[in-house]
Amino acid sequence: VADVVRSYNIQVDNFCQFLPQDKVVEFARLSNEDLLKETEKTINPELYQKHVKLINFRSSEENQMKEIEKKEEYLQVLESQNQVLYHKVQRYREREKHQDKLRLLKIKRCWVEYNNERLKYFQCKEDLKKLNGELKRLRESHKPQLDALNRLESKRNNIKNEVDKLSAEAKACQSKIRANKNEISNLIQKSKSLSSDFEVKKAEEQEKASRINNLKEKLASVEDELNKMPSKKDLEQEINQKVSEIQSLEKSRRQLIAKNHNCGDRCCDISAEIKDIEKDLKKASDIRTNRLNNVRKLSNDVYMAATWLNENKNKFKNPDEVCGPILAEINVKDQRFAKYVEDYIGRRDMLAFVFSDKEDMDLFLREVRDKQNLAVNALVPNTRPVDKYRPEHPLGEIRKYGFDCYMNTQIDAPNVVLQYLYNQYGIYKIPIAHSTVKNASTLYNDLKLDNFYTSNDHHVCRRSKYGQREISTRITAVREAWSLNSNVDTEYVNTLNSKKNALQAQLESVKSEMKDIEADLKPIQENIDITRQNKKMCESKKNRADILESKISGYAASIKNAESVSFDIEIEGDKLFKKLRNLDRDKLRILNRMKSDAERYSNGVKEHILAMIKLSDITKEHNRCSELLAKAQSEAKEYTEQINRKMKESQSLKDSAKIKLATAKKESNIAANENLPTDLQEQLSSEADDIEEIDEKIQAEKAKLQLNTEDDASVVDDYERNNSAISALKNEIATLNGKVSSENNKLKDSID
Repeated sequence: VADVVRSYNIQVDNFCQFLPQDKVVEFARLSNEDLLKETEKTINPELYQKHVKLINFRSSEENQMKEIEKKEEYLQVLESQNQVLYHKVQRYREREKHQDKLRLLKIKRCWVEYNNERLKYFQCKEDLKKLNGELKRLRESHKPQLDALNRLESKRNNIKNEVDKLSAEAKACQSKIRANKNEISNLIQKSKSLSSDFEVKKAEEQEKASRINNLKEKLASVEDELNKMPSKKDLEQEINQKVSEIQSLEKSRRQLIAKNHNCGDRCCDISAEIKDIEKDLKKASDIRTNRLNNVRKLSNDVYMAATWLNENKNKFKNPDEVCGPILAEINVKDQRFAKYVEDYIGRRDMLAFVFSDKEDMDLFLREVRDKQNLAVNALVPNTRPVDKYRPEHPLGEIRKYGFDCYMNTQIDAPNVVLQYLYNQYGIYKIPIAHSTVKNASTLYNDLKLDNFYTSNDHHVCRRSKYGQREISTRITAVREAWSLNSNVDTEYVNTLNSKKNALQAQLESVKSEMKDIEADLKPIQENIDITRQNKKMCESKKNRADILESKISGYAASIKNAESVSFDIEIEGDKLFKKLRNLDRDKLRILNRMKSDAERYSNGVKEHILAMIKLSDITKEHNRCSELLAKAQSEAKEYTEQINRKMKESQSLKDSAKIKLATAKKESNIAANENLPTDLQEQLSSEADDIEEIDEKIQAEKAKLQLNTEDDASVVDDYERNNSAISALKNEIATLNGKVSSENNKLKDSID
């Protein structure tokens, strides 16, 4: 049916042929272009088809012309770039020519240096040969002087041996004379010793008689002193009595001392326990320091304000109710619940200072905020007592769902801080479950718990103000505690303080008991000291009696021994005379022997002097010949040193030539065992052989290279790449122009 309708050119949807009443508005909204198209469709559909082809062609032609214009613009860019790159390419190629020339000059310089070193080496070898010939001739001319010097040396050695022999004989005679002198000195010393011994014995005899008289006087004096002293038996009885008294007193003193030591041990034990408790308390107090350090990391201003507050609490009306920051004041009883407290209480409030009196707060703010310019917050809480707050559901009612406690039961803090947290945050009605809860929907709907914590989550339920209809539930993860990572066990601290007070009272009692014992010990010790003093006096008297008795026996024995020894002066004098006469005979015999030795020594000295004169003459002649030979040897030494220097110079030149040859081959880029290529030899032969001239050319090439700074090889690649792209673009533009022209012709034919 549609085909039949179309064959009769009936267009139901064309408003120019058929316009229903309800489509009049849409017909009125047609634009001029749409109205032309609908009219063409009504008159002749083929006319409309040609119109569509013409529209499509114009659209395609515009796209192709835009593409051609774009390619032509890109072609102009490439051509302008190549115009710039052309000069750079020319400079780069010119730089490469200069670099090749500089490389060739450096190679030529290396080979010229090698040839110069090689010529110097050959010249040095010739000089070395000449010096060796001169040295050989000089050594042959020294031979007669050496022969004469050897003869003088042999003669001098013979005389030297004779002098040494005479010296040895003279020394032997001297030794004999010295030995005789020593024997005579010994005999004289022996005579003096015998005479002095006799005189000493005479003096000793006289001294002995005087000593015996002194001993008898001392003996009489000691016996008189001993007779005046009490008997030893009476002294011993008195000493024994004093000893028994001292033992009795010592027993009492030891008992008191033992009791005192026990008290002292108890004091030490109690003091040690108190120190241990104080250490534990100090550890607990260090938690506040750690908290303040955490405050400092969050806000240095708050930390400075807290430091000032701790140092100036005496300035406030109620110093015990001046707290802050809250982070340093609160303590979580169970560390497991610290993360919930830290998550629930805002950080701004954690850093706030709390006061019970507004005047105290104003004073604090004037000091730290106004004067010190510190950014801090302070507040005065509601004064409602904390015991007036009650949760809506008792803990027993919600424990079956897995809740462990309410948040307020886990927080210890000053009363003023708790008042603020109860009033502002309602911590008394925030239940906490350290594990997962059961039937969360029941908690939301039936119990109306809108804010609670589970093991790792914070549940918040927000309800509509109308009809208690739940509109949103938010569950956020709870992070581990950072600022409340350490807390104090308050029950444990109170227990420690109670124990410490009890121990201190016990310590004072024991010290009082020790004072009483020390008061009892004092009179006992005084009696012991007096009794010991008396005992000591008795013992000293007894010891004195023993000493006197021993002195009496000693004096008597000394007198007896002294009187038993006798000395006859006349008999001892005759014995001494005979001994001295025998010693004089020995001295006379030794003097005769010493006289003959002295004569032999005198003759030997004369012969030694004559030999020394001969030796002196020969030595002078020997020295004269040695000086002449030394001059000749010095001259030979100079030649030898010159030869050594030449040898070192020759070796140095040889090594230098090898190094320069290796350097030249390395610069020429050939192996050590290869010869210089023919083409490179021809290039090098065209250059000068003078080092200075080569250096001038090298400097000139370097100067040219410094002027030409184009050393980027990518310039050539860019230039050639742009040329290829320019050719390709020209071909593409020509192809597109031809395509547009052909399509235009086809369209004209189809329309005509």
